[in-house]
Amino acid sequence: MQIEFIYPKHYDLIFHVLAYFKVNNASDLYDECYIEKMTEEKKGFAYDIKPVVSSLQDYYNENFERLMLINFLPYYCNDYIEMKNDFLVCDRFTQNDLELFIKPFIEMLDNESQFFFGYWETLNEKYESAKRSIENYFMEKIENYACVFDYFRKPCKVLFSFIITQNGRGFYSDTHFAALIRFPENEAAFDFSFIQLLHEYTHNFTDGLLNKNINMKDGSHNLSENVVIVADYFLIKSIDENLIPKYFDWAGNDCNKKLDEQKFLSLFNFGEDLRIELMKLINNILDSRTKQTK
Repeated sequence: MQIEFIYPKHYDLIFHVLAYFKVNNASDLYDECYIEKMTEEKKGFAYDIKPVVSSLQDYYNENFERLMLINFLPYYCNDYIEMKNDFLVCDRFTQNDLELFIKPFIEMLDNESQFFFGYWETLNEKYESAKRSIENYFMEKIENYACVFDYFRKPCKVLFSFIITQNGRGFYSDTHFAALIRFPENEAAFDFSFIQLLHEYTHNFTDGLLNKNINMKDGSHNLSENVVIVADYFLIKSIDENLIPKYFDWAGNDCNKKLDEQKFLSLFNFGEDLRIELMKLINNILDSRTKQTK
C-alpha cells in the first residue's frame, strides 16, 4: 500500500476563493463564517475580493459543467504558475469562458494571493508539529481499511487542505487516486476527516456502477453520492463498527432525526438493481480482506 501526504498551497488558494462563491449545486463551498474570519485576517489588505466574485458568480453557475474544472486542474499542477497556465490552455474552456471568467478569475487570484500565501504559510507553520501524529493516525486507519485502499491496487495521495470549508474532492488517474480533505485541526475532527477520505476513495469504484458520465444537471451526481454513502456504511459496519455513530453524524449532516440503519438507508435510497450490484462489489472488497490475511 503506497500512501503519500501532500499539503498543496496553490490548491488551497482556489478553495479560499471558492468559499466566497455561492454555487447552486453540491460542490458549493460558500461559507459566511469563513468570510467573516477572513475579513478580520485581512484588515489592512486593500484588495476587496467580494465585488469581483459577485461579477463572476452568475457566469460560473451558468457554465458550471465546464468551469467546474477549476476545482480539479490544480491537482495536476506543481505550483501556482503552472496552475494559471493550465487554466489558460485547457481545451474544455470556450473563448467566452476565457474572456468572461478565466482571465478575470486569474487576475483575482493574483491579487488575493498577495494576502493568502502568507496566511497559508502561517497555518502551515502552526500545524507543523501536529502533522506527524495526524499522518500516523491516517496510516493506521488506512491499514485497517486495507481491503478498500488496496482493492484496485492504486497508490493513494492524500491532500490535506487547511482551507476547504466543506466536502472534499477526489481525483482519478490511471496510475493512482488522490483525495483532498480538510486537515483535522483537533482530535475531534480526526474521524470526520478520515470518513471524508474514505468517501472520496470509495467513489473510485462505486461511480463505475452507474455506467454514465456523472454530472450535476441530470441528477446523476446525487445518485452517485447516495451510492457511495451507502457503500461506506456497509464497509464501516464490517470493518470498524464503532465508527458508525460518527459516520451517521457525518452523513446526516444537518439532519435533525437520530439515525439508525433503517432511517439511514431510507435517506440515501436508490433502485434495487443498483443496490444488488453495489452489494456484490462490497462483498468482493470484504472478501479480499480475508485473502490478505492468509
